[in-house]
Amino acid sequence: MDQKENITDADLARRIKYGEKEAYQELFEKYAPKIYYFSLSYLKNEADAEELVQDVFLKVWEKREILDASQNIKAYIFKIAINTIYDFIRRKNIEKAFDDFARANYDKSSNSTWHKVIFNDMLSNLSELVVQMPEQRRRVFQLSKREGLTNDEIAKKLDISKRTVENQLYRAIAFLKEHFKEE
Repeated sequence: MDQKENITDADLARRIKYGEKEAYQELFEKYAPKIYYFSLSYLKNEADAEELVQDVFLKVWEKREILDASQNIKAYIFKIAINTIYDFIRRKNIEKAFDDFARANYDKSSNSTWHKVIFNDMLSNLSELVVQMPEQRRRVFQLSKREGLTNDEIAKKLDISKRTVENQLYRAIAFLKEHFKEE
């Protein structure tokens, strides 16, 4: 029997938390194929599924300090995968909606490069607006929307109440809606 098979997920989590790369590699080898097939069932694209696996395990490594050996690391990894899939699908839907809008509102001779420029400009505006937010609101928004953390995880990470997280997210989204409405 291979020695790796005797290592529990809790042991891996504990070792990864302290930066042990071999344990991280073992975790990757154990769960990457499962995450790949799981994400492929949603994304229907092998390249996107491979990229998603990389993103998920990058997030695991980046958040290794908060790993809890008493928690189910498999569930934790799949939760990150689900949030990443949602983010990916949301981003694709935004791109599709923008493309549909651009096709409907620009004449047929216009260039798709121009549409991409406008879309990139919109994303740039979004980044500028996020920077204008008060620091705590900006951090809460980024942890939620870019890193895919739950409100409970954000509250714990920032040492604030869940209600404060909810309020800050509400205000951030209201701020963005208002400014995009003006444009």
